[in-house]
Amino acid sequence: MLIALLVSVLASLAGAATSPTTALASPTPQNSQRPSRTAQQPTDPSVQVTLTGVTPASVTAKGTITITGTVRNTSKVPMTWVQVSFWRSRDPITDPAALDSVLASPVTVPIGERWFNEKNEASIDNVTDPEATRTFEPGQQASFTVSGTASQMGLTSPGSYLVGVHVQATPQGQDRLTVGRSRVLTVVSDATTKARLTPVVELASRPSVGLDGTFMDDHLAGELPGRLGSLVAAATNRHTTVLIDPALLDEVTAMAAGYTVNGKPGTGTQAAKQWLAGLAPLLSSGRAYRLPYGNADVVGAAREDRGVVLSRSRTALSPDNPASSLPLAVVDEAGALDRPALSLIVSQLHPQMVLSAAADPSRGSYSDAGTMLMPLTAGLTDGGPDQAAGPAQRRGRLLAQTALDSQAGRPVVTVVDTGAELDAAGLTATSKPEPWLTVTDLWTAIGTPSTSNPLPSSSKVPTVLSGSWWADQTAAARDAADWANVLDDPATTLKTARTLSRGVSLNLRDSERQNWLAQAMSSATQLLSGQSILLHAAESFVMSSSSNTLPLTVTNHLAETVRIKVKFTSEYPQRITIPTTSVVTIRSGETQTVRFSPRASSNGVVGMTAQLTGPGGRPLGSPRSFLVRATRMDDIGWIIIVVSGAVVLGATLLRIHQVRSRQGTAASTFTKELTEGLEEASQHHADRPEEQPAGKPADSPSDPPSVPQATDDAGRGSRSDR
Repeated sequence: MLIALLVSVLASLAGAATSPTTALASPTPQNSQRPSRTAQQPTDPSVQVTLTGVTPASVTAKGTITITGTVRNTSKVPMTWVQVSFWRSRDPITDPAALDSVLASPVTVPIGERWFNEKNEASIDNVTDPEATRTFEPGQQASFTVSGTASQMGLTSPGSYLVGVHVQATPQGQDRLTVGRSRVLTVVSDATTKARLTPVVELASRPSVGLDGTFMDDHLAGELPGRLGSLVAAATNRHTTVLIDPALLDEVTAMAAGYTVNGKPGTGTQAAKQWLAGLAPLLSSGRAYRLPYGNADVVGAAREDRGVVLSRSRTALSPDNPASSLPLAVVDEAGALDRPALSLIVSQLHPQMVLSAAADPSRGSYSDAGTMLMPLTAGLTDGGPDQAAGPAQRRGRLLAQTALDSQAGRPVVTVVDTGAELDAAGLTATSKPEPWLTVTDLWTAIGTPSTSNPLPSSSKVPTVLSGSWWADQTAAARDAADWANVLDDPATTLKTARTLSRGVSLNLRDSERQNWLAQAMSSATQLLSGQSILLHAAESFVMSSSSNTLPLTVTNHLAETVRIKVKFTSEYPQRITIPTTSVVTIRSGETQTVRFSPRASSNGVVGMTAQLTGPGGRPLGSPRSFLVRATRMDDIGWIIIVVSGAVVLGATLLRIHQVRSRQGTAASTFTKELTEGLEEASQHHADRPEEQPAGKPADSPSDPPSVPQATDDAGRGSRSDR
């Protein structure tokens, strides 16, 4: 024990001998100093430090801060005398700009000081003994607890500070050095410390319903009693503003009525009923807004000047949705909104509230054509410094930034949609409220709107949706329109708008968008592929006249009624053509005959293709090929015979005229004879019996009317309908 005490005193003296800490009002790399040997950073991090708690999250100067966590040897060598000590920087962080610098600073800036002088050695924790009789092996993990009193550590002025831990050890074959660090933000308050926080609870989730209205997965069954249930409870108990995705309401309402996933009963019916019951008071609280349907990325759409995406989000919301009467709110956490995009959103959607991280927080709120624009405080629940996002870092960051922004006169608004963000905002049932922090709703936070627009005139911030995704959306919209055109269902317009609006949801990760869209559009893909609507045709048809009515059959294997037509393509349209059929309606499971009428101008055999299409002409499946043989040309043949007869008769009469002229026959007599001859030729055509086949007696019974012949797929002749 004496040896340990001696070592502790020596270490304390070494820490006191380090250079003064840097001021945090405007930290720069030039202010940083090279750490002493006892505080040097290893070339490769060798001990991983995880903070599991900082209590309380803020203190007065007389309060004691306790930090708990774990250390894990991530090196390849054992270590001896592993010691965790409390660390702090005594310089307060004075403004939001200084906080930004601290969050971006290396782990060694500012240097700060270790603290060893807490009563009962509470500020140090020896993971292994100072006598080095035990080792900390590679992969080994241990927990620690260290404490420090704010005033004794020099944290006397109210403000935001950096505190944390240093881990020192003696790795095998090396000198003693600092092998791990971790930092966290805290607030030291007094009676003058005041701040306001506006958390906005967002109720949205990854969409789970496809184009045909069926559930693609059952993830909501777990989210409703979990994350989404906690969010509803927090919004109800803390009287915060809540944003609700109408698509989520549609899905949960369908779950409560009973649903299936991949043909099996869903497991979330009871959870859906309970969640809707808990949500009901919020819908009528006056603190609720609705999001664009599906939580669609309307900011990205507006930046791309895609007004159709905005209009779809309106079409997708039916009047019977419980959120349809709520005012609309648009959220831009990415900070991609600019003035032209805002103008398009306002003109088409008329939102009551827009929350944007792109708005300059120093200007406060702004009103535009009845729309209130509020700045979002970027990164408030992201955690830090050192990109650490544990519960302690998240809570410390939120409190420190809220205190600094409130002191600078800025509104502090953050969107909360996860359990971790609920903890950071102090909205859980077990959270202890800070006496200096007031939680408000959106309208309380608005204050007096600014007269100048806080958005940039143009933005280069990448939108959530970009690249080929818009092309994918365009293709999906075309497929959905053709799908709706084929189905005899008035609800297809609503289903299409809902699916396409869900497809640009901010709750879909980039890596899953294409797979989600393909699954959601599978019903349209199946229909448009033609695999379930089958066209049947004989291999060849025989025409006995210049026009016949011939049959095809179509079988509908889908569960829905469809409307289709058949389009024909001729190899030699100058000889035979077939007009597109009219649209026919075929019920589910029905096989129906579709008749077509070829038009022939000459005899012969012509190849044809029949393509099944929707009413708008979208091809369904692959075309079917067949032959059409034209063998008799009744009307054209008679015309040729009559004309030929007239020519022969005319030539004969002309010869008679020439002979009689030489014999002196009067012209009037010739004219009369010519007229009688023409009338006799016409009468002869009218009384002429039907032409007999060659070699058949003229007085034999006439043949029955000829019938077009169709050859079936096996090559056998079959009689077709005229």
